[in-house]
Amino acid sequence: MKRILIPTDFSENSWNTVLYAIELYRNIACEFYLLNTYNLEPVQLINVVSSQRVGHLYEAIKVESEQGLKMTIEDIENSKPGLHHTFKTISKKGFLVENINHLSKNISFDMIIIGTKGTTGSKSIFLGSTTQKVVKHISHCPILVIPDESCFKEISSIAFATDFERMYHKSEVAPIQELARHHNATIRMIHIYDKPLLDTVQHYNSNSLEHYFKRVKYDFHVMPNFSTVEDAIQEFIEELEIDILVMINYEHSFIERIIKEPIIKKMTFHTVIPFLVIPADSII
Repeated sequence: MKRILIPTDFSENSWNTVLYAIELYRNIACEFYLLNTYNLEPVQLINVVSSQRVGHLYEAIKVESEQGLKMTIEDIENSKPGLHHTFKTISKKGFLVENINHLSKNISFDMIIIGTKGTTGSKSIFLGSTTQKVVKHISHCPILVIPDESCFKEISSIAFATDFERMYHKSEVAPIQELARHHNATIRMIHIYDKPLLDTVQHYNSNSLEHYFKRVKYDFHVMPNFSTVEDAIQEFIEELEIDILVMINYEHSFIERIIKEPIIKKMTFHTVIPFLVIPADSII
């Protein structure tokens, strides 16, 4: 049975993420854990002079969190989830990344599925600050990011962007293999090159990927780096009607670039398809 963690702040994007997760695992036995974290904002504490008052405020947002989760479960039940789906709710005080790490010590999650933006998300950036922190700091579990415009459709093409500059571990490619098998999808490996020919290291690494993917459908695609990596990926997604984009988050990777705060505010990389981030060397 799969264990899937879905952080939610009860925004429209969060609800869309829940619906996408249900459809993605429609025919797979799953335990879904809906996590809402709550904390007082500094502005809420400015005029509070007593610890008793602080306690009342925390109790109020705790109740709000629990009620929000209860309503989400009711909405899920009305949306006809999979026959083999069960749902659990977790309401925790504190910050999302710390709470995820704490929960992961006792529950081995197969996937974290999170929306790009919450209630205060801006459409001018690809990832909201909360999602950005999760992608940046959670290194033990694959993270599937669902854009707010994304609706589930049958998965037939999975794009795996790679430069073949490093070896790939079995644990890193396992989530890609699994997605392809469950949905009978084709894995399309994209190599965006500065030079047209692969060197010896790149050849070795591409051959190792072929070995990993020998039991699923796959294709190699090469694209010249005609402007920027993000533009090349965007064009590839549109031309081949990609349903999910996959990348491994390792040092100096494209993913590492887009989760750095100074860059994320300037980049024009936007995608309306889900974006699977796999931590490098993760034990899955």
